[in-house]
Amino acid sequence: MQSRREFLKLLGLAVGASFTGCGSSGGDSFVRNGGQAPLAYRFVPLVNAGAVLPRSSSIIAQASDDAAPFLGGVMINDLRHVCFHANDQAQRKGVFEVDYDADGNTAPIKHLLQEGDVLADGTVVDDISGGYLNNEDEAVFVVNDSDGVASMQVSRGLDSFETFFGEYDTVSDGGQLDGELQPEVGLADNGDLLFVCCGKNEEGVEIGESLYYLPKDTASETTRLLSENDLIPGSNCAFRSFGLAEIGNDGSYLVQGCAAPLEADLTSETSSGLTYLAMGQVGEEPEILVADPTLGISGAIQGTVCMGARMSEIGCGFICQTDSDHTQLYLDKRKLLEASIDGTGSLSPRNQPIVSFFPPVFGPNGMMLVQVFTATGTEILAYDGQSFSTVLARGDFIGGKQVEMILFGCLPHAINVHGEFVAVVEFTNGESAVVVGMPV
Repeated sequence: MQSRREFLKLLGLAVGASFTGCGSSGGDSFVRNGGQAPLAYRFVPLVNAGAVLPRSSSIIAQASDDAAPFLGGVMINDLRHVCFHANDQAQRKGVFEVDYDADGNTAPIKHLLQEGDVLADGTVVDDISGGYLNNEDEAVFVVNDSDGVASMQVSRGLDSFETFFGEYDTVSDGGQLDGELQPEVGLADNGDLLFVCCGKNEEGVEIGESLYYLPKDTASETTRLLSENDLIPGSNCAFRSFGLAEIGNDGSYLVQGCAAPLEADLTSETSSGLTYLAMGQVGEEPEILVADPTLGISGAIQGTVCMGARMSEIGCGFICQTDSDHTQLYLDKRKLLEASIDGTGSLSPRNQPIVSFFPPVFGPNGMMLVQVFTATGTEILAYDGQSFSTVLARGDFIGGKQVEMILFGCLPHAINVHGEFVAVVEFTNGESAVVVGMPV
């Protein structure tokens, strides 16, 4: 099992900040924002480290360099159902559910998936992806067995899981899969699914990594949207890989990955990591929002795509790096904040230089939250379309315990229609919890 810092590396979320040093002082369980935003939040722990799990085990009680109680991946939906990733005392990774009501009262923890589980088709779970939870209580996870063979596992109602398809299945004429099912998936509230897997074309010829669209749980209608070596519209470049992906109810989608000029030597290190971010609509050509300058794609923001882009009703939020020292937060093509490792970037609402970001997360009515890292700690910022305000930071207090570290936004579905958001918090006493922030 990886340490907390190793887990961040696995996510590709290079925080670039120290979690030590002085933090802001906090008050009680409420965090107010100096009049910059109308919202204040109260924070309620939903699950604490050491909590007893349904199958006679417990979550690890204390974080260490070898293991952490919670792995950062936590999701919430409009029904106030929360899915979180945790380690038990035997260091078995799993995904669990906790439900709560409008007053913050919680129901007993439910078991969803865990390392060592035997699924209905005989699959023995060895590894579980971050997954996706929608507002209809549907959840999808990519599960690997001990041989590394992957399958898409689906739950309707957060109950039992069933194998939707495997990485070598022919799910439709346009969906002939051929191994390497990637862990990142997108799931819309209407059931539309976006996923990445190696595949073959209709003639059975291998075409490499491809982006697939599966409408409303109808596997027989699966179509291939983009494939490795497809020409990028309006350029002399081709797609080479696909990674993080998200899809909306209207068929709009985001996907990011790597591309290369057609004449590039793909064995060269200089052409193997040229990133792009594309926005599209099922059945139409995608638009390139961000591209590595080496790709020479005009009209795109020139830079490296960092972390996961996120969709919303007010636009696309993403992180872009222009050089090794400077990173920007964008909403569509408008730069909102800049981070710099030398301390010359934007200041947080608590007047601290921002050195790095986690991906933004969107909620109702244009609400956007983003976690930033500063020279003295970390803050979760709310954006109201005009300015930013801090809703939680290192040094604040929740239930009498002082916040040391926060993990927010590792997965996209972290805010619900009520404006409530979920995060993993570690306190200065070494305890950890999954907490929900509730507007007051």
